[in-house]
Amino acid sequence: MNLDDLKTSWNTIDAKLQTTQLLSEQVVLSMIRNQSNSTVSRATRKLRNTTLFFSGLLVLFLAILSGNPFDYTHWFEYIPTVLYALLIIAGLQIVISANKEIGGVPLVKSNLRESLQTVILIQQRYQVTMNKVWKISLAAGFLIGISLLVRNFEGYGLTKSLLVIAANALTVLVMFGIARYIFSQFPDRTISDLQMHLTELDELGQ
Repeated sequence: MNLDDLKTSWNTIDAKLQTTQLLSEQVVLSMIRNQSNSTVSRATRKLRNTTLFFSGLLVLFLAILSGNPFDYTHWFEYIPTVLYALLIIAGLQIVISANKEIGGVPLVKSNLRESLQTVILIQQRYQVTMNKVWKISLAAGFLIGISLLVRNFEGYGLTKSLLVIAANALTVLVMFGIARYIFSQFPDRTISDLQMHLTELDELGQ
C-alpha cells in the first residue's frame, strides 16, 4: 500500500469517525431536548394545578362576601376579605401569565440553550413574585382574623384585646414558619433541573 492509499484510507476513517461523533452528539442533544420538554411539562402542570387552587379560593371568598357567613355588621369588617380576594385575583393572573409565557417558548434543538435560559428567567421571576404574594396573604389572613374578633373588643377591654391581637399575630407567624419548613423539605426542582440541562449542553459544546 503506497502513501496515497494510506492517506485515502485515513481520510475515509476520519470521515467515518466525524460522522459517528456528529450522530452521537445529535442523539445526546435529542435526549437533552426530551428531558427539557419533560421538565417544562412538569412545570406547566404545576402551574395549571396552582391555577385551579387559586380559582377555588376565589370562589370561596366570593361566596363569603356574598353570603356573609361571619355575620359582619359593619362595612369595614369586609375590608380584609376584599383585600384577600383581590390578592387571589392578582395571584391567579401571575400564575396564568407564567404558564402562558412558558408555554410560548419553543424547545427546539436549534435554539435549545436560549429557550432554556428564557424558561429559567420566567420561572425565577414567578417564584420571587409568588413568594411576595404568599407573605402578603399571611398579613391579609391576620387582618381577617382581627375582623372576626373586632366586635368583641369592647367587651374584652384594652388589655385582653391587645393580648388577642398578639396571639393572632403569633399564630400567623407560627403557621408561616411551619409552611416554610414544609416547603423546604419539598423544594421545586424545576429551575435546578433546567440548569442541569444547560450544563449538559455546555459539556456537549452546544
